[in-house]
Amino acid sequence: MVAGFVTVALVVTGFVVYGGGGSGGGPMSGAAPDFSLPSTAGGLVSLADFRGQNVLLYFNEGAGCDACFYQMQEIERNGAAFASAGITILPIVANAVEMTRGEVARFGLSTPYLVDQDTSVSNAYGMIGNGMHADLPGHGFVLVDGDGNLRWRMEYPSMYVSASALLTSVTDALSQPVN
Repeated sequence: MVAGFVTVALVVTGFVVYGGGGSGGGPMSGAAPDFSLPSTAGGLVSLADFRGQNVLLYFNEGAGCDACFYQMQEIERNGAAFASAGITILPIVANAVEMTRGEVARFGLSTPYLVDQDTSVSNAYGMIGNGMHADLPGHGFVLVDGDGNLRWRMEYPSMYVSASALLTSVTDALSQPVN
């Protein structure tokens, strides 16, 4: 009994510390749904603004989910690696702009967040209800290439993935031919 408990504890710890495995994901194909969303930096941001760039959309629970903001801290600490791989990160949450600005400031983040308060964009990308809440995005990523094609998607129920593992997955997906 104790040995079983220790094994479960080690597996759970491994998921939290090392990022676990993703679920509900893999290669994707088709055109990415376009969108325009308010940004915590002000104004509207459209996916079309990034045509010609590879964009990694980071859908997450947002306010109240510290793990979601810790994930973004991890990504920002490794921002140079994402930039040199030609990857732009766009975090997307379903909270109000002011609430999200407060969380971004609280966690010392510099990346503007996009606000999908009515969850229409999260729904269009199939990201609602994949985490702990039926009406919010879980903790997942969708890769859109510079031509506007969906290339890859992954959910991380452990609510964390190391930046290096994420970058490897994304660059591997970009190295595959478009379907």
